[in-house]
Amino acid sequence: MTSDPSSPSASPSRVQLEPSRNPPPWLSYFPYRPRPNQEEVLADVQARVEKGGVLVLEAPTGSGKTVVVLAPLLAHAQKAGHKVLYLVRTHSQGAHVLSEVQAIARRSGSPILAVSLEGRQGRCLLLEDLSEMEGATAEEYGKLCSDRKRATEQRMGAQVRTTLDAPPPSGGGPLPSGTLELADLEGCPYYGRLLSADLPTLEEHVANETPNTAKFSEWAKQESLCPYELAKRLARKATVVVAPYAFYFLPRIRRSLLDWMGVATDQLDLVVDEAHNLPEYLREIASVTLGEETVSRARAELQELGDFPLLSSRSGPRTARGLIEAVQAAHREVVDEFTGGEDGLLPPGVVEERLLVELGGTSRDLQPMLMELAEWGERLREERRKSRRLPRSYVGNVAETLLTWAQAEPPEYVKVARKKPRRQLEAYALDAREGAAPVRACHLSIHMSGTLSPVEEYRDTLGLPEESALLSVGSPFPPENRRLFYAPEVSSRHEEVAGDPEALRRLYEELVSTLQALPVKTAVFFPSFALLDRFLSMGLSTALPRGAVLESRSLSSAGLWRLVEGFKRSPGAGVLLGVCGGRIAEGIDFPDEELQAVVLVGVPFPKPTVRRQALVRYLDHTMNGRGWEYAMRAPAQRAMLQALGRMIRSEHDRGLGIVLDRRAKTFSSVLPGISVLRDLPAVARDFFHRGRTSAEDAEPPESARPRGPDPSAARTPED
Repeated sequence: MTSDPSSPSASPSRVQLEPSRNPPPWLSYFPYRPRPNQEEVLADVQARVEKGGVLVLEAPTGSGKTVVVLAPLLAHAQKAGHKVLYLVRTHSQGAHVLSEVQAIARRSGSPILAVSLEGRQGRCLLLEDLSEMEGATAEEYGKLCSDRKRATEQRMGAQVRTTLDAPPPSGGGPLPSGTLELADLEGCPYYGRLLSADLPTLEEHVANETPNTAKFSEWAKQESLCPYELAKRLARKATVVVAPYAFYFLPRIRRSLLDWMGVATDQLDLVVDEAHNLPEYLREIASVTLGEETVSRARAELQELGDFPLLSSRSGPRTARGLIEAVQAAHREVVDEFTGGEDGLLPPGVVEERLLVELGGTSRDLQPMLMELAEWGERLREERRKSRRLPRSYVGNVAETLLTWAQAEPPEYVKVARKKPRRQLEAYALDAREGAAPVRACHLSIHMSGTLSPVEEYRDTLGLPEESALLSVGSPFPPENRRLFYAPEVSSRHEEVAGDPEALRRLYEELVSTLQALPVKTAVFFPSFALLDRFLSMGLSTALPRGAVLESRSLSSAGLWRLVEGFKRSPGAGVLLGVCGGRIAEGIDFPDEELQAVVLVGVPFPKPTVRRQALVRYLDHTMNGRGWEYAMRAPAQRAMLQALGRMIRSEHDRGLGIVLDRRAKTFSSVLPGISVLRDLPAVARDFFHRGRTSAEDAEPPESARPRGPDPSAARTPED
């Protein structure tokens, strides 16, 4: 393990553990007997917690990062009056955080209030079954919710709730039965019940139970309370708040979140889990996209509501419908002309130029007309809102997007046309540094993942301070429990598969023979859904030696959870098909014999799209010529390590990892011991037979280790 506060050449610095007479603050919070290396990490985190700043922590999957970070954070939060905001990508990660908070609470001897936040779309009991809400945005949900809350407060009493601690009025009531239309709903009975509820009693229940998001929503529904509003109110008293990335990195939501939590940023300790995803997430939310479907719906909106003249036009009469039709024609023409394959680079100003050709106007006309359309769209939203309808305007969306498009300029943006997965124009953000600025406002931010190497790239890509502490932790698990191999005769390299008709067939046959030789539960991860679909079209599902379950793009979170749980519980050696970088490959644990082999169908390099090539060039310019390393190699490395990490979650797990790609040997520095795949049936028989014969000598897993007030649950070096 190395600690690097500034540069690769800096000498490591450590905070030594105090003697047992003066134990470290985390000791009374850590609920397990520390594993190898964990005491050192705990000391490093404790030092950074007290000092503040930025800590970038890379530790292997299954090494206990969550609890190692939470214990010092909670010890400090209780003493300094800080709050912990823990950002996650998936529900399963959030559930794990709450589980560790509960274990820490048992160890400390007192409840810790921890709350998981989620968007209204996932928690609204009033609107969840209304077809009119399908596809509603967070902003649209928010407006409807605000109106119904206001109506509920007015119905329940003259005084409006201005503080969370004010005594609530009586009222509320059940949701009306029968088929409902959106306009039928004025107030909200679930919010009304919350206003009349005993908040301290609810706080006590959540602090004692620490329910995950699903259980919290189920409990709130049983109590006829709005889960979303209840979680907001509990956040004011909570020590730990778990939330998706959007709650902190989208400015409008961040302002609300800090208000709900009642905390200033200098009293906030931030954790970004699975942080290797953060740079691309920040690029995506800063990008500007106009889809063909949105433009078509804008035209349909005007057909339904009627056309109107644009008074701002300076080059003769123009109408709203004429402008939208011009946008539609220009959109279609640009996408067709400049997209050869998946995407294509756009020349500067080409969208505006083609739009003006369609309009027959000048550049002076365009912005005023778009602003007039945007204002019309906002009025339409307000009219629909007043009539208790979904406050939406596609015309407004098109106008606002085009106004923003004009401001998204090089070098921070590259403009592309895309045909796949859908036809759209996109100004793709290349710089993640501006979006990462909020992390620097916190007292402390901890960025952690099992796959952050090279950690300097992560720091630089986000523009984190040079003095950020960089900490990499080696695996605590026996290296002999994981064997890694690669197939030297095949590759998923884009140019090779595209140029050689037999290359894909060889890769397909290598996968089938590999699965036939593995007598255990196996996950197969493809570099993309496109390649997975091609293999399925070649007959993979029928060629498999045993039953398979399939991850799909459209699968809901609940559906994905059911699929994975079914795979885990199923007897025999099933096969799970998914993609690198997907929800299964990065967000779900498979301990013990739930998964014993992982097969990667190729090295998951990002597809060399136009926007990816633009990112390489941009990072070459801003990161001292390391564009390919940062934009191509690093993501592939992280995706491989994440996928292979699913099968080793404790020191007792064993697994085989196989990469069907000759290029895997170039990653030997992060895939130690990887060797050429020879005679897999014999290798598998020997490896898994030895695992079975040694299982009876294994120690209990971490979940069975002592917890709570038992002094053996945590120890100082002197013990």
